Amino acid sequence: MKLQQFLGGIEGLGPVAVEKRVFVEPWEARLFGVHATMMGTSIWAWPDVRVKAEGMNPLDYFKYRYYIKWQGAMAEFLIERGYIEAKELDALTQHFLDNPETPLPEKGNPLITDRVIEYLWTGDNPYRNIATTPRFKVGDKVCVKDVPLGIHTRLPGYLRNKVGVVEVVYDGAYLYWDKGPTDGLGTPQPVYNVRFKTTDIWPDIPDHGDVLYNDFFEVYLDAVQNQ
Repeated sequence: MKLQQFLGGIEGLGPVAVEKRVFVEPWEARLFGVHATMMGTSIWAWPDVRVKAEGMNPLDYFKYRYYIKWQGAMAEFLIERGYIEAKELDALTQHFLDNPETPLPEKGNPLITDRVIEYLWTGDNPYRNIATTPRFKVGDKVCVKDVPLGIHTRLPGYLRNKVGVVEVVYDGAYLYWDKGPTDGLGTPQPVYNVRFKTTDIWPDIPDHGDVLYNDFFEVYLDAVQNQ
């Protein structure tokens, strides 16, 4: 289990900086534009950036800010897929560092622009209006599986093997856009909101009646016998 996926209940990670601005530096907005172009043209999907971030050394993961992780993920991905060579990227980076007043290249393709604008309006809709037969119903006790890790998971580490109660069964089915090896997310499936007592997750904390809610794909849940 990667530390990045197992943060719940870990003490001493603070202080937590609560930044309300979407973009702190101007380059972050431009980077988001690159990301939107890559998404709108199907070069990559959300799991690609998350796989790269989760694969970082934990010390680096906590050291770097959000969009710096994105930048590293994009560069590594584009080099791996042959869109740019590492030496070319290094040379361009050094050029702009040495000549910060150099204007950025302005290129455009109307067809690509239209696709990106369409993506920004529609996004990735994971909802599928298809008939499903959910395995669980509201009030069922369920146990979170401890599934083998793929290159990316949507299952928080601190909830593995914990027992909760189904609070909501969402309508329809949901698909997570994962291009690589998964831990069971490759097909549309029911999604549930599950309620946990916090003392069932962290037995050493005082019991103030607190609860925690988390959404799960069906593949992550098992029935609890003898409810």
